[in-house]
Amino acid sequence: MNLAGQLVIHKTFGEGKVIDHTGGYLSVLFGESEKRFIYPDSFQVFLRAKDETLHTAIQNELAEAQAQKQLLQHEKDSVALLEREKVAEKRFVPTKPKERVYPRANIAFKCNYCNGGKSSERIGFHGVCSEAVIRYNIKEKNHVWCSSPDSPCRQYYDGMISSYSELEDVFNRDGSVCYESAMLRDWSAFAGITHTGENKGRPMKLKQVQINSLAVLTTRLPNEPEENRFIFAVFLVDDTYEGDAREEGYVSTTSRYKIEMMPNEAQKLRFWNYYSCPNAPDVVKFGSGLHRYLSDEQAAQILRDITAIKKGTAQEALAGEFLAHFSRVNGIDIEGIPQNGGALAFK
Repeated sequence: MNLAGQLVIHKTFGEGKVIDHTGGYLSVLFGESEKRFIYPDSFQVFLRAKDETLHTAIQNELAEAQAQKQLLQHEKDSVALLEREKVAEKRFVPTKPKERVYPRANIAFKCNYCNGGKSSERIGFHGVCSEAVIRYNIKEKNHVWCSSPDSPCRQYYDGMISSYSELEDVFNRDGSVCYESAMLRDWSAFAGITHTGENKGRPMKLKQVQINSLAVLTTRLPNEPEENRFIFAVFLVDDTYEGDAREEGYVSTTSRYKIEMMPNEAQKLRFWNYYSCPNAPDVVKFGSGLHRYLSDEQAAQILRDITAIKKGTAQEALAGEFLAHFSRVNGIDIEGIPQNGGALAFK
């Protein structure tokens, strides 16, 4: 569109006549003064065609020019962005976030005493507790699960389950009434649930246990002090789950490397002969936690002493093989295993 000869109106200079329109420029004569403008940009603010039809046509042309300019700018921006990305790719090589790696450790569990299935050869942990132990765990110790309304033992204690034989039926039907009641049948141990503090109710995790870690099961008899806590079974972990926000961690085994201590044998394996708290080595206190991590040295000491206790029994060979296998996979010199250095050594 050529505007030569057309009348225009300027906001300051008033009415003028286009005397030349060449390329992207207009020359407009206002009286005796000639002014030069960019076309069509000047019609955005300064100029207006006197003829309304012409003015509308100029505005349409202006809109098209503006759209074309935006398109070109977008293309330039896209090209520039691609170039920047190429440069960035050359400068930056993305790395995977580092996963936190915990050192492998062995683990000891604090278990509520369960005399289910107890005999002269079995410590328990293989059935429903006796009525006396049920009463002790609920009334005296107020153990969390034992005292829970959802616990079959608590329901029996409260009379909701009418007889002990009915409670045993629940065990036979469901496979357990608590973790401890099936612990030495299933050879599994669970991390448990946090019972106090800001994390109360959250499943606990087992962050350091791996395949070939030693799991140590401990308990103490009713009314016995903490220093008399004893080890009643050990097993080599071949299945482990750390746990998450919904499920607690656990360890278990199906391997042949598992040993249950007879009642008289277990009394010779005092847990605090081997373990001491890192920050207070002379203090005998398990506290509210349900497990403690053990070093390979402490685990080897336990297996060494089990081998000595089992000498002359049907499990003598297994105990020796267990110690040898654990020492081999963990690079331990059996002859160099040091003397026990648990908290009781300070007494």
